[in-house]
Amino acid sequence: MAALQFSSNALKRVVLGSQFRSFASKMTEPNMHRKLVKFQAENGKQVEVQAVYEDSLSTGSSVGTVVAFHGSPGSHNDFKYIRQQFDEAGIRFIGLNYPGFKQTDGYPGQGHCNKERQNYTDAFLKSADLSGKVIFLAHSRGCENALMTATTFPAHGLVMMNPLGLRKHKSIRPLSRLERIEWVYDMLPKFLADAMIYRMYLSFGLKVQDGEEAISALRSVIRCGLETTLPNIHKLREQDTKTFIIFAGKDLICEDEIVFEALKEYRDLVHFDYDSEIPTDDYGKILKTFDSEKGASVFVAKDTHFQNKKRADLVAEVVKKIFDAEGTGKNKL
Repeated sequence: MAALQFSSNALKRVVLGSQFRSFASKMTEPNMHRKLVKFQAENGKQVEVQAVYEDSLSTGSSVGTVVAFHGSPGSHNDFKYIRQQFDEAGIRFIGLNYPGFKQTDGYPGQGHCNKERQNYTDAFLKSADLSGKVIFLAHSRGCENALMTATTFPAHGLVMMNPLGLRKHKSIRPLSRLERIEWVYDMLPKFLADAMIYRMYLSFGLKVQDGEEAISALRSVIRCGLETTLPNIHKLREQDTKTFIIFAGKDLICEDEIVFEALKEYRDLVHFDYDSEIPTDDYGKILKTFDSEKGASVFVAKDTHFQNKKRADLVAEVVKKIFDAEGTGKNKL
């Protein structure tokens, strides 16, 4: 029986491995671009960076454009499982890369606060051709800037995965601990500081390429704008922008009760609760909310922080539905 069991498990691994390689071979490579972006830093100085970003259809799309905002750490690759489905649907995908996260270079004196990040975002988008329908898509730390952007740029939709809420969550409590780590980093010689912060991030199970990316991630988390999120939610409520929020119960970054608290402020979203799996039949129920309601929120108790991978199919279907829905994108600006 043991030999038979081993043979069965081995066969299963071979089959699954073959299926994964088949899927991977079908995944298209990111279409990367570069352009100069000029904006004002937190210290008031003008900055010019060579922005590196993904643009799957630089000539535009008759269906619509999705602009994506990554987490910290993160990059345009945060959305690779979702983006593959956009390719098949003819949806244009633009994946921003914030300075300091190994795609777009950082710069001296970079503040990593939301105001500075938003200056970069606004300058980038103003130089992009965003004619037609636009949806802003975000994961984790990127949700704050996606929300801010949705209140200043005409948006048909806003889709947020694992947002951070309105008060300090467990990964940044106590904040003084993270601030001390940043202080030590700034005091050490750079080669020692980079080695220290790199190993620390790896011990947390977070993927970073080196110490420079790790310190950028730390600084952007310390300076996340939880206290400025509520006014932007209130602005969004005055708009017709279709909204979708999906979050998890086993998120190592943010407690679900903090997201539930913030969810009350969005209003007009039809809520769905699940334990571990979302029945395929319920996809239709979730998508139907975009016909007559502002949108939907979905909570999956046993999901983790990475619903950008686990729930890629649902998120892609929501995006397609928002593009198909009538009467969206009329924010009152």
